[in-house]
Amino acid sequence: MPIASQQNAPHPNSSPGLPGHRRPLRVLVMISSLEGGGSERQALLVLRRLNRTIFAPELYLLRRSGSLLGQVPADVPIHCFEESIEADAAGWLSWPGKVHGAQVAHLTRLLRERSIDVIYDRTFHMSLIAAPAAVGCGVPRVATIVSPPSRALPLNGGRFLAIKRRRLRAAYSEASAVITVSHPTAGDAARYYGLPRSRFIVIPNPVDAEAIDTVVGRFPRPHRDSRYTIACVGRMSAEKGQEELLTAFDRLLSLYPEFPLPKFWMIGNGPLRESLRQAVERSKWQDHFEFLGHLEHPEPWIAAADALCVPSHFEGFPNVMLEAMALGVPVIARSLDVTRSLGRLPTDPAIRGRDYLATYVDSPSQRGVTLARSIRRLKLNPTATRSRVAAALRLARETLSPTTIMPRIEQTLIEAIKGRR
Repeated sequence: MPIASQQNAPHPNSSPGLPGHRRPLRVLVMISSLEGGGSERQALLVLRRLNRTIFAPELYLLRRSGSLLGQVPADVPIHCFEESIEADAAGWLSWPGKVHGAQVAHLTRLLRERSIDVIYDRTFHMSLIAAPAAVGCGVPRVATIVSPPSRALPLNGGRFLAIKRRRLRAAYSEASAVITVSHPTAGDAARYYGLPRSRFIVIPNPVDAEAIDTVVGRFPRPHRDSRYTIACVGRMSAEKGQEELLTAFDRLLSLYPEFPLPKFWMIGNGPLRESLRQAVERSKWQDHFEFLGHLEHPEPWIAAADALCVPSHFEGFPNVMLEAMALGVPVIARSLDVTRSLGRLPTDPAIRGRDYLATYVDSPSQRGVTLARSIRRLKLNPTATRSRVAAALRLARETLSPTTIMPRIEQTLIEAIKGRR
């Protein structure tokens, strides 16, 4: 059942966001599907939180699929490429560029028929479609880069990477604005695409703590025993680093035999899930690793855990980390540019520049050792853990709250529209 949007105030005769515009500004939010990843959850947050006195959001999907579809606000029209006449015309016989051309044609028609005022596209896949359609229709566009492109594009871009890289460079050059979710992602994008650093605006992902609290309160607390329990949430693929948890567990066994072994909740699906599960079975560690699959609402499990581990090899601005911080759950994370940059986000000197996470630096010659040590220290040093958690809680609930972040996104959308007038 679709949920109601927040901020559903009556529409005025003239949009306060753009004087003289006699209806709410139509924003087309673009995402491939609603399968349950971080970008999909952020797209939903934007759809829920856009101020209805100014904006009338609509949603564009390539596929009407995913566990999050039921969370789209009831007042948001959904448009789907796979259900379009352009998709039917593309047919089953395809060649390079044919489907992309049909997607651009469908979006172009939709922009004109719906009189869209501005596009908000998340992920490079959607930017490749949105850019030519926006230029053809004269519709302003705000693009969002959610991961360092030097890592994300080669990993997830598929074939014809050189062509896609050139097209994305043009897409970000032509956009009215380009949002990146962190300072490291902005720097990486500037270097990778050969564009000025000033081309990229940094607006971090907001954390909807109110919605997280509601979900945690609505579901029963997951059953667990007295063991120290660590949740790991995310797609099970090479870049997410879950295999390091198994290595760290082995290091705990060999280096700290007196240390009580933890329990791991492995939440998510992906190409490596089966191989990870088989590795656990071969080592006879089934009592310590529980594979829970994809959960539409992992928040109650995070809240019930003693810690969350984010072992990713690269990230833009991981939502699961922010959710744990908002819930007051300690986070163990690989030391990445984004985790090291968190301290520059708050303006409040009481929490600016603080340590919010227990980070570790992986050593190729001692894989898993530093993560094992971090797990042990986190459990055995509760004073330091409480200090980090308190600062992280304020960072998530104050600095990154929707009331702080959403006005910046909304102003970027308004300025994009003004720039085309």
